[in-house]
Amino acid sequence: MVIGAGIAGIQAALDIANAGYEVVVVERLPSIGGHMLQLSETFPTLDCSQCILTPRTVEVGRHEKIKLYTYSEVESLEGDVGNFRVRIRRYPAYVNWDLCTGCGVCQDKCPKRVISTDFERGMGKRKAIYTLSPQAVPNKPVIDPENCLYFTQGKCRVCERFCPVGAIDYNQKERIFEEEVGAVIVATGYDLLPLTELGEYGAGTIPDVIDSLAFERLLSASGPTAGKILRPSDGKEPKVVVFVQCAGSRDPERYMPYCSKICCMYTAKHAMLYKHRVHDGQAIVFYIDIRSAGKGYEEFIHRAVTEDRVLYIRGKVARLYREDGKVIVRGVDTLSGRQ
Repeated sequence: MVIGAGIAGIQAALDIANAGYEVVVVERLPSIGGHMLQLSETFPTLDCSQCILTPRTVEVGRHEKIKLYTYSEVESLEGDVGNFRVRIRRYPAYVNWDLCTGCGVCQDKCPKRVISTDFERGMGKRKAIYTLSPQAVPNKPVIDPENCLYFTQGKCRVCERFCPVGAIDYNQKERIFEEEVGAVIVATGYDLLPLTELGEYGAGTIPDVIDSLAFERLLSASGPTAGKILRPSDGKEPKVVVFVQCAGSRDPERYMPYCSKICCMYTAKHAMLYKHRVHDGQAIVFYIDIRSAGKGYEEFIHRAVTEDRVLYIRGKVARLYREDGKVIVRGVDTLSGRQ
């Protein structure tokens, strides 16, 4: 069994299945792909993330040796190596996936639009009945009962009226499945430190201070701005963008004691892609140390500095705040001693 169907869980499942073993994959979200589904391009080659991911998600969805449980979580795990008994809880999608053809009519007709705080990271909106992305596997929608007009107000039922196969099921309940497996791979991925915990950076109250995955959605051609870099506050193109590395890391007294290892590289990628879209813009990176440990990684950083003119400042940002419609970044350059 593989717990988690991001790129790591997907590749693990495919490797095992292609070796001739049956695999059970459990994913918490309605479709597989994880955070990689949110990315625009990958470092250090700047390859399209969807070009890498989509063939793998499709193969997992069709593989005869892979049994897929999406919108599900592991309830309990008992036993020992070679003989585990697993209870899996599948949440109600309020859509009968056995009947659903993934035509998308329900999403087109749904009148309720809400801010997508999960996949779009607050940068865009989705319907109350939705799939995470156009490339979702499985391509089956789920209803968000917290925003659906039928569940909140007892009216609407538009998706039920327009569904050509009668797949909408407002009475659907949670289901429990049991599987027996010989081994378990945990590939549950990661979460970002919430901006609300970073008080010195506005605690999530400054609309133009966003996290890295939100910036990925702005960069993505399939994102809410179709790949255009626009400020959330006013929809204008920013001419200066500051990237704050080590936000919440290497700070054992208040946040996380460790370095996440990947931030240096994806920040360089973000700065480069910003410059590719806003040619007259300036990208500034505040950092503690550059940790580019990987094949071609140091050359990638050098390319950002020399070709795209990204300005690197060694130092910590002490405070972010709004003033006259702009975000003011206060920090110290530890190499020159200037603020």
